[in-house]
Amino acid sequence: MKKLLFAFMATLSLAVFSQKTITGNVTDNTGNPLPGASILEKGTSNGVQSDFDGNFSIKVANENSVLEISYIGYAKKEIRVSNQTKLSIQLEEDAASLDEIVIIGYGSVKKKNLVGSVSTVDAEKAYLAPTANLDNGLQGRAAGVQVTSSSGAPGSAPVIVIRGGNSITGGNNPLYVVDGFVGADNISSINPNDIESMQILKDASQTAIYGARGTNGVILITTKKGKLGKPVVNLSISSGIQTLPNELNVQSPIEFATWMNNIAPDQNNLPFDLSTDIPETSTNWQKELTRPAVLSDYQLSVSGGSDFVKYYVSGGILTQEGIVKGSGFDRFSLRSNVDFKLSQKFKAGINLSLSRTVRENNTVGFTQLIREDPSKPIYDDEGNYFIGDNPLLGSQTGHLLADALLDEDTTTLDKIFINTYVQGNFFDNKLIWKSTFGGDFVNNKRHRFTPSTNPSFIMNANRLAQARITRSNNEEFLNENTLNFTETFGDHSINILAGASFQTANSENVNITANDIPSDGVGVNAIQLASSEGVSISSGYGEVHNLGVFGRINYIYKDKYIFNASLRRDGKSSLGINEKYTNFPSASFAWKVKEESFMQDVEAIDDLKLRVNYGRTGNSGVAAFVTIANYGIDGSTILVNGATVPGVTQGQIAKPDLGWEITDQFDAGLEISLFNRRLTAEVDVYYKKTKDLLLAEKVPEFTGEATLLTNVGAVENKGVDVTLSGKIIETENFQWDATLNISTFKNKVLDLGQSEFLAGNRLGAPANDESSRLIVGQPVGIFWGANYLGIDPDTGDAIFEDINGPDGVPDGIYEPEYDDQIIGNANPDFFGGLQTNFRYKNFDLAAFFAFSVGNDGYSEEFFRVNEITVNSFASIRNNMYSVNNTENALYPAFGSQNYDLSSSLYVQDASYLRLSTLQLGYNLPSDLIKGLDKLRIYATGNNLFILKSNDYIGFDPDVSSGNAGQLERGFDAIAYPQNRSVLLGLNVSF
Repeated sequence: MKKLLFAFMATLSLAVFSQKTITGNVTDNTGNPLPGASILEKGTSNGVQSDFDGNFSIKVANENSVLEISYIGYAKKEIRVSNQTKLSIQLEEDAASLDEIVIIGYGSVKKKNLVGSVSTVDAEKAYLAPTANLDNGLQGRAAGVQVTSSSGAPGSAPVIVIRGGNSITGGNNPLYVVDGFVGADNISSINPNDIESMQILKDASQTAIYGARGTNGVILITTKKGKLGKPVVNLSISSGIQTLPNELNVQSPIEFATWMNNIAPDQNNLPFDLSTDIPETSTNWQKELTRPAVLSDYQLSVSGGSDFVKYYVSGGILTQEGIVKGSGFDRFSLRSNVDFKLSQKFKAGINLSLSRTVRENNTVGFTQLIREDPSKPIYDDEGNYFIGDNPLLGSQTGHLLADALLDEDTTTLDKIFINTYVQGNFFDNKLIWKSTFGGDFVNNKRHRFTPSTNPSFIMNANRLAQARITRSNNEEFLNENTLNFTETFGDHSINILAGASFQTANSENVNITANDIPSDGVGVNAIQLASSEGVSISSGYGEVHNLGVFGRINYIYKDKYIFNASLRRDGKSSLGINEKYTNFPSASFAWKVKEESFMQDVEAIDDLKLRVNYGRTGNSGVAAFVTIANYGIDGSTILVNGATVPGVTQGQIAKPDLGWEITDQFDAGLEISLFNRRLTAEVDVYYKKTKDLLLAEKVPEFTGEATLLTNVGAVENKGVDVTLSGKIIETENFQWDATLNISTFKNKVLDLGQSEFLAGNRLGAPANDESSRLIVGQPVGIFWGANYLGIDPDTGDAIFEDINGPDGVPDGIYEPEYDDQIIGNANPDFFGGLQTNFRYKNFDLAAFFAFSVGNDGYSEEFFRVNEITVNSFASIRNNMYSVNNTENALYPAFGSQNYDLSSSLYVQDASYLRLSTLQLGYNLPSDLIKGLDKLRIYATGNNLFILKSNDYIGFDPDVSSGNAGQLERGFDAIAYPQNRSVLLGLNVSF
């Protein structure tokens, strides 16, 4: 026994002491280090990655071991250890591997073999700073993708439109596919640090494979996975301060009183005696309701793997105070992505994420800060919130600071996302079978509570507390099965995809409002204490099923000519019984011109490809049960067997022929790379037409409805997308690269069914004047009203253009019915973004600019200057025509005939150039961070400056307060402004 033990120990010692430690450095052919290069002992799972400086250290079995060194875009190299202990490894660029892999619908393809228009967004560059919503990082990052802010409130989502809006009422939001799960929602729950890649599918050759939901473009999000090698731990910490970029200039108390004296000296209590009637108090409501707000982000991940299992596990916490008091956003996220190798032919995986977002909704709108009486004090003499008549405005109003601090309005969203797969590879991986099953479960609750101590309630006869609860649960299940066959023979290569998809979604909601709750302490948790008369309850349920079968074939001849075709047949339960199923085909061709013999001597051109495609996609935009006839309660009662029961009447009528909105799209593109890939360009020209729009048409009254949702109307979009990338300087110590994308598009309304135009947005009360329209033959997003020509020097009235009259000719009188016209266009002439990166030794600097040029904006707050009961912009009111200002007036005199009408006076140049992100970083040298693979410190600034028209009234022209709906684009109602922030951060890997 002792001899056996001695032999075992001797063998073990020999194995240990025969191990060799190999150190080295990995660089490219110019001597630049390659961080993250894979160094693997061949035939084992023993591997490491190079650090930021390209250095590595690995223990191998003995001198016969072989190291495999690989890096994306470079040819793999194998080195036998022999008697070496220190290696200097230089990898050569590999033309084949340089061609990046692009994720597309239900698969991937080499960029050189791509037949459609797909933009890849670099997640590391797009999310240099923490963000509460992924969409915020897409602005200016991809040609043809227009991102517009609807609000700067924490957690709010911008509006994304890809290649122009296709629908009027059916929605223009792109389809999100997260780790293969089609239709993923609530993407604000996704931690940007977990994203591996993002692809945006823009033309129908790529989106038709998603059929009924591909019309508005598709955004594919792939999260990170584990890689072969030792566990790698990444820690990221950042924190900083957000501020209001600037304040809007509103009238001070004495300016307001002076203005009132000038425009309404005969009103009650006027004129003010400026020496005695003006209170000493002057409240800056913008300053009182805003604050320097803290933004912090903490991320931790562990990844690694062996031959049998690979894993990526992460956790993150984001906390963002809002710059407006009473607003904020928190996100807590956990993710686990695990892949298993079950056998030589089978593997499986599971992606699981858990998240909670808590959004503190601001209870005070920024317009209220503009309109509030500047002489109203915050507190009374006893230190309580001021309650009483406003010193200048007279009437009592609520208290904005109390509303922000006392009222509760919180939305909590809990989300569980799980997606699993099993995959089998057969016939030497020529045939791949894959089955996925996933679920997306969302629980959303919103709690709103106003205590009895709110001054608004105290002024209203000491009202008791009010509570409102909204709860919704959404469940979505998806099962997809695909077969993918690939074969190469001679000059031919073919790939065939076939699949089927079944998806079901259901939702339910409950809404409760309770008044007169006798206790503030219970909040929303004891609404049963409210009086029965003060409680109202409503609920709802929806269920939709989607079924699809699809196929795609890709054929390559001589690695020059690429043919691609796809077909999907989709069905949806919410559509009319006669229109539930539709086919969505596509066809495309690409010619790799560089592969032709006549191009081989053109050394300046590395790659040149031409492509053309056509496809059809759909958009249902129809909610559950809309096409089914139902009944409703009309409020009356009848006697049935002596009992009183509610009267029932016909509700909505059936819509058996209500179907899809259909979009046909044509795209032609060119891709070229020059000078050893130092310069690349991609240009796309497209045209798309959407027909069978979902619009409400008038129907006879005997149907029981005034209008009926039907498929009528059409719109078109056409444009050009350009992307240019260049490696401007590339030396051992200094690199400079830049990417510019720029897009332009034109759209037009082709048909509106029975109507030549549809009324759109209207100014608020008391004006209620029409300010936008959809007009056949005109762009979507135009402003409508009178054309303002100037001021009548004798009266101070606005002069509006007279273009028509009852007899069809100008009659010298402005009448809205005859003289209103197009006064602006919310669509830009062009828009895009510029990313530029510098690196000098261990320092790096990244800057990103976003821009939009030629678009108009409409100031909805402008017409409020005519209301004597609210404060407003000093730059306008102080320059209005009055008895004391007739010569230098810039704006018409006070009066409804001047300001209650929608006019070009309210239309502004909304062009802008924004420095969206600026980041300076430093990577500590490896000899200073022993035991660590990477340690990087950085500082980031966001929204550091914006260039805009000096005459623009508002915070930021990059806004659409109407959520950029097709009839509300470009309107600025002084939404929650975007913040300016400065953060410090730290990244550590070991």
